[in-house]
Amino acid sequence: MNDEYTPTYAVDDYEQITEGRATILFPRNNEVFYNPVQQFNRDMSIAAIKTWRDITAEAKLARYNRSTNPAKSKPSPKFTILEALAASGLRSVRYAKEIEDIDYILTNDLLADAVESIRRNAHFNGISQQLVRANQGDAISVMYAQRDKKRFSVVDLDPYGTAAPFIDGALHAVENGGLICVTCTDLAILASNNHPETCFAKYGGNPLKAEFCHELALRLVVHSIQQAANRQRRYIEPLMSCSIDFYVRIFVRVHDRPLMVKTVASQTGVVYHCRHCGSFATQPFGAIVPGKGDNTKFRIATAPTADSLCANCGSTQDIGGPCWIGPLHNTDFVQRMYDTVSKTDKTVYGTQPRMQGMLKVILEELQDVPFHYNLATLSSAVRTACPPLIKINSALLNAGYRVSGVHTRTGSIKTDAPMHVVWDAIRAHVKEIGRSPHIAEGSPADRILSAEITTDISFALHDDAEPESRRIKLVRFQMNPEKFWGPKARHTEAPKAKQDSTKRKQQNQSTQAIAAADDALTVAEGVEAVDLDAKKKPKTE
Repeated sequence: MNDEYTPTYAVDDYEQITEGRATILFPRNNEVFYNPVQQFNRDMSIAAIKTWRDITAEAKLARYNRSTNPAKSKPSPKFTILEALAASGLRSVRYAKEIEDIDYILTNDLLADAVESIRRNAHFNGISQQLVRANQGDAISVMYAQRDKKRFSVVDLDPYGTAAPFIDGALHAVENGGLICVTCTDLAILASNNHPETCFAKYGGNPLKAEFCHELALRLVVHSIQQAANRQRRYIEPLMSCSIDFYVRIFVRVHDRPLMVKTVASQTGVVYHCRHCGSFATQPFGAIVPGKGDNTKFRIATAPTADSLCANCGSTQDIGGPCWIGPLHNTDFVQRMYDTVSKTDKTVYGTQPRMQGMLKVILEELQDVPFHYNLATLSSAVRTACPPLIKINSALLNAGYRVSGVHTRTGSIKTDAPMHVVWDAIRAHVKEIGRSPHIAEGSPADRILSAEITTDISFALHDDAEPESRRIKLVRFQMNPEKFWGPKARHTEAPKAKQDSTKRKQQNQSTQAIAAADDALTVAEGVEAVDLDAKKKPKTE
């Protein structure tokens, strides 16, 4: 890297876009794309990195204070960041201006014009080249190069599409206790059953077209990261896993703890899902049982937990996964992040209301229960009007079970109640309002409603039936932020010779078009003149 290099540019040639404390020069010809909808991603990332930084610094200081070695020096709070796929450099510029204690950020991109954009934007924002170090290189090669060097504290992967090709390299590039931030925008593969073969190839598991498809997408990506880490005798701890708009954003902490790798089988499994009624059951691959003394034993789990046909309605079941079925979030981490964001001045994060809402709903989720039901799907399966969410929540709470919402889909229920208890609540609701006369005998809906209610169901309003996030009116589920708000087109860089050739071709086409238009106008004028002269001729002729 050349520290003497200073980019040259005319500010008037660019559109200025301000986000957070950064103002970037956005090329008018879409040299490197900018998506304003992704501001929420960047706001959440800044808050998450700050939270990780504080927790990590406190842990290092605590170890230093416990140490009896007089030669040991006090740990520095400084840390490093690698942004492997930087594009315009906006993310790195924001990190540099809004996160304290950064030693330096290696801001990498494969394309030369993107690297020039990084340097231009860093310079325009008054950031030194020592703090934001622009680098042109292949992201995978850059990350693998860190294996025998000092690794980065934070690795940020925000690619166009899947992050799967970069995950192994990121795990080689991050230090013990470090943070990896991963974005995947290919939800058409992760959250549907359109291309299960592609999803399996990229993430090692099958997706499902289910009510919990977005939660399964998170679990498939975490599973992929975990498997890559385990091959290096490393273990990843999901700190926060978010399903946002058209992508997922996941924050994991990496540990060099081979013993924890042994617990992964018990936190990995498949899910059986009924195509008709939405019932599901999970099947872990391993089990942890007590051994002698304080020891534990790791065994293969017994199977199966479900039949090929749904036990509730008799319909066919699909298998999703393998996927991560352990916790998706660290509640201490999310709580600290929520408290910090709530106390932060509203001018710091442009999407602060939505950040508070998502973090609060994540905090309310049951962390030890994988997957969830959707009330509209359950109601549709038995052809009845959808009851209020509070009514079913109260029924499950009154029966002695826990219940929560989820941030991945509105109108959903996550509960530790067995499936038959959930259906008992729906059956009691149908019994209360009346069964539809259009349900045929022997149909899946008839099988569900004909089963006996074995749970004492009470719809009396429970104090915890309405979550706090709803009571205090937080922004729990974001509506479409703007028109045509999806992912932008992939940026590509054409060779300069090709650009010049294309430009000349366009110029030639424009010249030819103008000449043709002039000829057509001349002909048209001549035809009109002939017509006029013909009208003036004497009728005798």
